[in-house]
Order: sequence, then C-alpha cells, then structure tokens
Amino acid sequence: MEKTTVLLVDDHLLVRKGLRQLLMTFKNVEVIGEADDGMQAVEAVRQQKPDIVFLDIQMPRMRGVEAVHVIKKESPSTHIIMLSMYSKEDYIRETFKKGASGFVLKQSAPDELQAAITHVMRGEIYLSPTIARSVVDDWLRKDLDLGGNEKHLLTPRETEILKLLAEGFSNKEIAKQLYISNKTVETHRHNIMEKLNLESFADLVKYAIKEELTEL
Repeated sequence: MEKTTVLLVDDHLLVRKGLRQLLMTFKNVEVIGEADDGMQAVEAVRQQKPDIVFLDIQMPRMRGVEAVHVIKKESPSTHIIMLSMYSKEDYIRETFKKGASGFVLKQSAPDELQAAITHVMRGEIYLSPTIARSVVDDWLRKDLDLGGNEKHLLTPRETEILKLLAEGFSNKEIAKQLYISNKTVETHRHNIMEKLNLESFADLVKYAIKEELTEL
C-alpha cells in the first residue's frame, strides 16, 4: 500500500521532532521532510510535492496563513492541515479561505492526527472536535448578540432596498420606485453592506436569497 507523504512545518524543533516520532507510528504515513518557517515550507513543497503539509500558523518570515496560499499555488494537489495552539474562529476561517483542508490543535490526541490525515486524503475537510465546538459556540454567541438574526439590524426601508437590489433593480430604478434620491439609495446600500458585513454585491444577493427576501 502506497504511503501518504508528509512535510512538517513548525519553527519549534521539539514540536517537529515530537510530531515526526508520532507520525512514524502510523503505518500509512511517511515523513519526507521538515521546515522551520513559511519560506522553507514553500521551497520544500516545490521540490518534494508531499501529499500533506502539517503547517504551523505562527512562524517567522512567512506566516502560516500566507504560506497556505503560496503552497496551494505551487502544488494544488497537496493538502494542508494547520497546527495551532489556538482555536480562534478568525484563524480557522482565514486558513480555510486560503486553501487549507484541516485544522488541528497541537494539544490534540494522536488519533485526531490520524483522523485528519484520513479525511483530507479523501478530499474532505477536517476540524478536530474541540475546534468544531468552539466555532459553533462563537456562531451561537454572535446570533445572541444580533438578537438571533442579522435582519434585526436593518430598518424596514433598508430591508426593502435590499430586496430590490437583489432582484436586479439599479439605484436609479429603486429611487424612482420609492420616491427618494439616488444618493439616498446609495447611502442605504452602503449601510446594508456595513451592517451585514458583506463584501460584494454577490454576497448581498446570496444573503437575500438565504433570508428568503427574493426567489431569484
């Protein structure tokens, strides 16, 4: 059976050596290299094309988040499992947006590493149970802070304009329908994007569909 090749990237030598010793006990895994910063990791991936990179988040020269993006460009087939002491939602979201496939805490049990390897090699996403619980708790906390629904942040007029924007009406057309100025529509649109933390018009449309404000 062909083994899964792994590159270990962490700026702490003891962490790398401990992880190597652990992975050597897995029958289906072969550690083919190590690196102690993001720049070295990119070069190692370029040369060795490992199946999996275990990548620390906080490193000198190039942080793990930036390294994920570069590594995926150099070797799209390489799966990246992030290693961290922290389960902050911002870290998790950003690394997955850049192309990571897994996120594991450094204090995780050995069987979580084996589970992470198995899942990402199947093309799946892996979050260790502790992190998954933390992320869900963050989401629930945000829902409570928002009164359970982001729509509560919008005024009736903003909700009306959001619906019309999602249905494809221009600012000028909306202004004409609602008997307001183009500038007022633009102000409402800006406020909607800010309140809902949306980054693009496509995000606005997706939000309107999700909240059943439009059937488009």
